[in-house]
Amino acid sequence: MRRGLPALGALTLAVSIGWGVPSLAQAPAPPRARAPAPVAVPEMAPPARPPGAAYAKPLEAGQARRLLQAQAMRESGRVDAARDTLLALLAESPHQPIVLSELARLYAAGEQWGAIERLALAERQATRDSLLLGRELALAHERQRQPRKAAQVAAEVWIAAPSEAEWAEATLSRLEDIEPRAGREVLKKAVAARPARVDLAMGAARLEWRHDDLATALRLLSEADAAGPSTPLRWSFAQELLFAGSPRDTSGAIEALISLAGDPGRDPAYRLPAARRAWQVYERRGTQREGVPRISRALADLPPHTWSADLLVGIVRALRESGQTAEVRALLERLGDKRASFPELALEGALNELREGPPARALGVLEKAAIGSREGVFRYAEALFFAGMPDSAMALYQLVSRDPKSPYTAPALERLFLIEDADPRAALAALGQMAYETWRGETKRAAALAESLYRTLPRGPLWATAALELATYRDRSGDEAGALDPLLALADSLPGDRLAPVARQRAGDIYRLQLKDDAKALAQYEECLARYPKAWNAPEVRRTVETLRRERRF
Repeated sequence: MRRGLPALGALTLAVSIGWGVPSLAQAPAPPRARAPAPVAVPEMAPPARPPGAAYAKPLEAGQARRLLQAQAMRESGRVDAARDTLLALLAESPHQPIVLSELARLYAAGEQWGAIERLALAERQATRDSLLLGRELALAHERQRQPRKAAQVAAEVWIAAPSEAEWAEATLSRLEDIEPRAGREVLKKAVAARPARVDLAMGAARLEWRHDDLATALRLLSEADAAGPSTPLRWSFAQELLFAGSPRDTSGAIEALISLAGDPGRDPAYRLPAARRAWQVYERRGTQREGVPRISRALADLPPHTWSADLLVGIVRALRESGQTAEVRALLERLGDKRASFPELALEGALNELREGPPARALGVLEKAAIGSREGVFRYAEALFFAGMPDSAMALYQLVSRDPKSPYTAPALERLFLIEDADPRAALAALGQMAYETWRGETKRAAALAESLYRTLPRGPLWATAALELATYRDRSGDEAGALDPLLALADSLPGDRLAPVARQRAGDIYRLQLKDDAKALAQYEECLARYPKAWNAPEVRRTVETLRRERRF
């Protein structure tokens, strides 16, 4: 490609064989000669000329020396002498790209943009070479505030030489700042005329995305995907955006992946990985409830047994946790006899019945699903507790708590402490109902039950549990001051209860994080350490106190 004057050491060989060479900004350093007449072998062939382009007569050795002299004249400020030398060279060897490039550089140094435009247009027309002086002409149009003409030239260069994609795309993007849609409109026309050029389609999509038009970007990519059987561009586009890593780019990647996953014209071998990748991003963001209906709709025409196991189980779980029990049931029914191929779904189906309620109705299916599953045993114990059968649940909680490595050991122990310390024991049924509503995500009902238990229970272990739950619901609803009441009441009236250290710490957290009162927060933390120096949460509270003290010193 003829972009500009090469480095001195490689110039003579380049002009003698008539090849174009890169500009000074992009030329590699000349190799050091080890002999008087080194033989240079290019690493790759020069770019192909457009069909029908005319070839210029190569420069002779004497002409090459004069070209170097013209370059030196320009750099020393002898503009007129340099121009005369270059024009003389062009008269001897018309349309010589390297001479034209140096002449354009001379004009650019003097900001003679009109001269570059006239030179480039005449030479490109005479040689029928859309690469010749393409960069120079695009720059001249840009500096003359003619962004659409500059965009057209940049697109022509890109079309003729895919290796120029990076420069052309950057130029088109910059032209958008001068005149909105100048570059995008030109590139979209080029894409429409050349549906097989995926590089143009990808570049056009990037431009649309940078200017907040994701819908057009996805349309361009979808049309390009339909034109060939290769890896879908929407997949590549999504991977680029995910690599960028910003929240905006990640959101755009999700849209591209879901568009691909829901495209019935594409092979499932492409659609299913796209859906799985989108689901992984939703999981990483913690927004499964937002993503589950979209992915379910995208894959609605594909048999569920063709989905990957982790995707299918994840979708079923998210549907169940969001309360869409009917959708879970319909999805499981679509599996038919293939359901046995996914053993994890037995527990999810049982939990879906538990989510729909009442708890007692799901006990039978949960008992079967619990066989051979640590989580299943814990969930079955929870269902028994929810259903008002704490004694039966207690035996299973004890079984779960024997495994120190299980993630369900700690919650099982919490339930055991609650059941063993229950007084009055009759109140366990109401605690189970509150826990069930919390598990289902029915926070208003759970908060109402916590409020009732807090007001009516005698001050003991069950009341302490209700106080903590009530504080949690009030805090989540934005009532920080209201959340402090049950926490401080618990810490002051039941200082010997196992939950008192937790109440002190959470009161300090509310003062520090929500109410921004570090003095009162520090007082709660210090009281917690003074009363309960060996409590399980003491190390964390101690670290927080040290941090607050350092901050207050500074």
